[in-house]
Parts: sequence; structure tokens; C-alpha cells
Amino acid sequence: MKQDEIASYYRQVSATGANPVGMVVRLYDRILEDFRRALEAIAANDIKGRVASLNHALLIIAELDSVLDFERGGIVAQHLRGFYNVTRSLIVEANARTSGQQIQKLMDLYMPLRQAWQQVEQDVAQQKIKLPADSRSAEPLPRPAANSARRTPVMAGSEPDGNGSHWNA
Repeated sequence: MKQDEIASYYRQVSATGANPVGMVVRLYDRILEDFRRALEAIAANDIKGRVASLNHALLIIAELDSVLDFERGGIVAQHLRGFYNVTRSLIVEANARTSGQQIQKLMDLYMPLRQAWQQVEQDVAQQKIKLPADSRSAEPLPRPAANSARRTPVMAGSEPDGNGSHWNA
């Protein structure tokens, strides 16, 4: 097994053992990794790499947005929807302008949100917050609506070129 295959396998295994909040944290980790790769691609004048990384981040954000539960998530879900809409526009603009500065700004926007989700994950692990037994997530976590079609979201360890594995929501 090559080193990158081992890393991908490790991410897949660790993702399957994560609780729903942990999955969200892993997806934010992947978005930040995509931004880092895009910055590296800009520095190397690698257009294909930049576009692939930013497109992958957009796919993950679209999936996170698509599973927001507005009934249970209320105002938090509404704020996340707005955040995702704004940052998607910023990603497209950063890609079109080849702006490393804008990508860094996006990283600065996503990092505190990722840290907040990580704190929730720790609180769940320490049983300060309990996940409902009848669902896969706790308010206001993203959750598929009851009438939505079953989809295959992008997994935290999948590669921007689309050759990675997927997990089912």
C-alpha cells in the first residue's frame, strides 16, 4: 500500500467510527485541507490542482448545506445556510481571481466554526451533551430532512478528483 492509500484508509476507518458531530468536524477538516491544497496549487501555478481542490470544498459545503434541519436547528441552521451561501460565492471568486489572499480569508472563516463543532464533539464524548436516541444528530446539527432523497455525500477522506470513497447519510 502506498503512503497516500494508507492515509486514505485511515481517514475512512476513523470516519466510520465518528459520531454525527465527529463527521461534521471531519468534513470541516477536509474543507480546510482543500483550501490548503488550493494555496499550494496557486504557489506552484497548478491551475488544475487549484480548481480541483476548491471544487471539492464546494461539494462538501453543498452537502453540509443540503442536510441542514431547519425545524430542529432553527436560527442556527438559518445562519449556517447564510454562511455557506456567502462562502460558496467567495470560493468561486477566489478561484476566478486566483486569489491566495481570499482563500486564506476563507480558512480564517472556517477555522472558528470547525473549532466550535470540535467543542461540541468533545462535549458529546464527555456526555455534557446527549444525542437523541431516535436520530443521528442533536439539535442543531445538519440532518437530512425526512422527505429528502437518500444521497451519497462526500466523505472527509475522499480526494478532490472524485476518486475517493463516499459515506452514506
